[in-house]
Amino acid sequence: MTLRRILGIAAVAAFIALVGGVAYGWANGVRFYNVESDSMSPALHRGDLVIDVPTTPTTVYQVGDIVTFHPTPGYTTTHRVAAVDSEGITTKGDANLSADVGQIVRENIVGRVVAAVPFGGFVASFFRQPLGIAALLLAIVAIYVLWQFAGDRKPEVAVESGETSEGASL
Repeated sequence: MTLRRILGIAAVAAFIALVGGVAYGWANGVRFYNVESDSMSPALHRGDLVIDVPTTPTTVYQVGDIVTFHPTPGYTTTHRVAAVDSEGITTKGDANLSADVGQIVRENIVGRVVAAVPFGGFVASFFRQPLGIAALLLAIVAIYVLWQFAGDRKPEVAVESGETSEGASL
């Protein structure tokens, strides 16, 4: 088996694993959000991509957890839990001087942050635009064409007379 074939199989397997993992996570409630401000700096920065696992109304929250929630309908915010009491949850951005106004009810929390991908939000935003989709498709076609071109080139093999295999007469 050639190195080219091994690399091709590995690339396809990695792509299938990535797509399958994202699809499985999405089906089980894992969500991705772009960080749009520096309110959580230094933990999270504008342009990061946060990965949330779903929570339920019975999830136990602790001070220090980073959660994504709906402070009002149509808005999504990711901040750190600053306090938990029987009436709700107080949140605060790490870079903010004061806590967020009002408490969050547990039902408005949509997920707990488990990971962040630096600059991943910029990449995700780019690929949501028509130009980003076109760039991705163009890159896939270019890689395919280059891969095919590289596969068509065969090295010349020398024979005993010192001539190449193309010019040798046997």
